[in-house]
Amino acid sequence: MPQQTAESDSSMSRIDARIPLAVRETIDRAAAMQGRTRTDFLIGAALEKAARVIKEHSIIRLAVQDQMLLAEALLAEKSEKTTLCIDEALQEYAARVVSK
Repeated sequence: MPQQTAESDSSMSRIDARIPLAVRETIDRAAAMQGRTRTDFLIGAALEKAARVIKEHSIIRLAVQDQMLLAEALLAEKSEKTTLCIDEALQEYAARVVSK
């Protein structure tokens, strides 16, 4: 399948933005430093930022879901017998913590 370019993509959309002249000059300067057009620079920067936001949101969301699954699994576990490790931890806690 041929790679679509800005000129060949029939489902193009336009974005207009009013920005201060100083911001435009900064964008133009950065684009020139990379040998890119303003449009190409803005699209690249916007896509990079969008991908980062989506990735961060996905990681946070998965972490919350994993926490919920773990909590549910721990609450569902019905163990009447404690392990040696738990018994030792309880004894150490009792020895170190003074209840009021």
